[in-house]
Amino acid sequence: MIGQSEARSVSETTLIMVDDNVDEIFLTRRKIRKEGIVNRFVSERKPERIFETLDELVSMGMRKKTFLILLDVNMPKINGFETLEKIRAHPIYNDVPVLMFSASDDAEDIFESFEVGSNGYIVKPFTSEEFFAAVKNITSVKTQLMS
Repeated sequence: MIGQSEARSVSETTLIMVDDNVDEIFLTRRKIRKEGIVNRFVSERKPERIFETLDELVSMGMRKKTFLILLDVNMPKINGFETLEKIRAHPIYNDVPVLMFSASDDAEDIFESFEVGSNGYIVKPFTSEEFFAAVKNITSVKTQLMS
């Protein structure tokens, strides 16, 4: 089931966090709110459900061009790399920007994330400045993070 925060117009960026750790979701959402970002924030704890979540958002009237996926690398069942490969192979959602994050700062993980099609990579715990810098480098994100 989708949990979302204060919804505003559908032209704003919708942050979709995919992470199996509920504490990480809570902390990230809290950090983003503390920075004054009140965009829609949706969380999905099961990466295998990403397309159901995206379809549900579209059925609620949100446009996929407003989506920004925040994807954790280390998850059980399906890791972030496999999830991203599926997103990039999907006929509808293949162009949705994906920002990967992980506790790993290993160059091999960072390289692999870009190899499979991520638009950015940040190491957790990340600062607000690192988050904003990564988002600003995603040229396909046309909407702004609204306060």
